[in-house]
Amino acid sequence: MIFTKVNFMAAVVSPNSGKRHIGRSTLNTWLWGYFFIAPVIIGITIFDIGPVLYALFMSLTRWDGLTSPVFIGLGNFKRLFTDPQVLTEFFNTLKYMIGVVPVMLVIATVIASLLNTGIPGISFFRVAFFLPMVTMPAAVAAVWRWLFNSQYGLVNYLFRPFGLNPQWMGDPEYIMTALIIVAIWSGIGYAAILLLAGLQNIPKTYYEAAEIDGAGPWYRFIRITIPLLSPSLFFLSITSMINAFKAFDLVFMFSGVSTTPSGGPTTEAIRTMVFGIYQKGFLLQRMGYAAAEAVMLFIIILLVTLGQFYLQKKVVFYD
Repeated sequence: MIFTKVNFMAAVVSPNSGKRHIGRSTLNTWLWGYFFIAPVIIGITIFDIGPVLYALFMSLTRWDGLTSPVFIGLGNFKRLFTDPQVLTEFFNTLKYMIGVVPVMLVIATVIASLLNTGIPGISFFRVAFFLPMVTMPAAVAAVWRWLFNSQYGLVNYLFRPFGLNPQWMGDPEYIMTALIIVAIWSGIGYAAILLLAGLQNIPKTYYEAAEIDGAGPWYRFIRITIPLLSPSLFFLSITSMINAFKAFDLVFMFSGVSTTPSGGPTTEAIRTMVFGIYQKGFLLQRMGYAAAEAVMLFIIILLVTLGQFYLQKKVVFYD
């Protein structure tokens, strides 16, 4: 046995160079491996990495999308930090994210816990809660615009007996709330289904042992369910925050702006960063300035995600 190991090492390591000898079968395996992942690598390079690098280049130029770009260095970024409209877009995006993500995760956790109790018709409820995720955002926004109509909408019809008739779509004080409600309704099903899958992977023995020790339902939920569900909650918090920072489709439909950059007070109340990037780049033909704001948004999302991964070590528990 000892001589076999010595002969094997002698075959792998060249006595003259001291370098490892790679056999033909290993090279063949590597070749086929790179061959099969090549389409993915090429696709990521062309459609992901390439546009990011090109956007970074455009952010350093003054370009209208038609003529040749003019290199201006960090001029666009200096202007970003003094532009009051960009500051408004940032705070609107932050307000939207804070209003959507925590509320959606809390409600989704409650719904997933109820669906995990084995109630009758659970398959129907799973489909019903997940249905908004497969519906086009344009259709969702169109339906909710009608529901929020101050004269004929169902929402105000329910509020009128209490003497309330808010102008959801015409008042800057209410339109952000309406937008947040629709965003929560749209994403809650996806989050609930993922959390339900996480709940079903928690061993029942933990709950049985805690119940034997006299732990009540609330204590079991706080001490067992939430810690063991934290990986799923962590994943959803990251993806939900990224999606909130990239909010555009619902904002575009709610703003009612199609061809003109000016949209009035209601549009300014829900103007997000991505919506501002769209207007600056495609309506005002300020591609370089829009690219600079896109780069700034990328850095913000990157910093938030890195902060979440740092907190992961303290609040996420893995089996």
